[in-house]
Amino acid sequence: MTSNPFHISARELRGKQSVRATFRLPDEVIELLKTAAEHLGVKQKSLLDQLVDDRDVLSKVAAECRRLDRNGVTRRQKTFVLSRKALAMLDEISASHNIARDMLLELSVGRLAPFVLAEQEKQRNREALTLDVDRFAASGRKLLHKAETLLERDDLLRVKIEKMIGHVEKSIGDMASLFPAKKR
Repeated sequence: MTSNPFHISARELRGKQSVRATFRLPDEVIELLKTAAEHLGVKQKSLLDQLVDDRDVLSKVAAECRRLDRNGVTRRQKTFVLSRKALAMLDEISASHNIARDMLLELSVGRLAPFVLAEQEKQRNREALTLDVDRFAASGRKLLHKAETLLERDDLLRVKIEKMIGHVEKSIGDMASLFPAKKR
């Protein structure tokens, strides 16, 4: 019997239903999930679902849990929304590997750390370059002011400098729109 790709089963739909589940996680793991979701522009639910979607990867993460001693780490309760399928996968893998579901989720979210660190480094680089661009723009405005002082209004060099600085200012405005939350 071949399945029709246009039909969805009730089981598939139930698997996509959202459920709430409470976990005990370290604050840095909770913050890591929040930050990664913001960087990616996705909801935490989508990210959680994706992190625990692959049975093989989750089993490898579970095997890693056994090697780590995470006792003594301060945790707090946090309720997350995730798909019923993702929660079932967490329950299944944690039971089959005899580890806490919270620990399995903690290490799964921990896989995001290299991504978040790389994004934070890019952001620091952007901020440093933004300062350089601001200095460049200030230098250009200074040059234009000097040209306006030394040359007549219709002097070709002064007109070219004015156009050049205008292009630079427009480009800087375009760059600022890439990161609207960042004040210049």
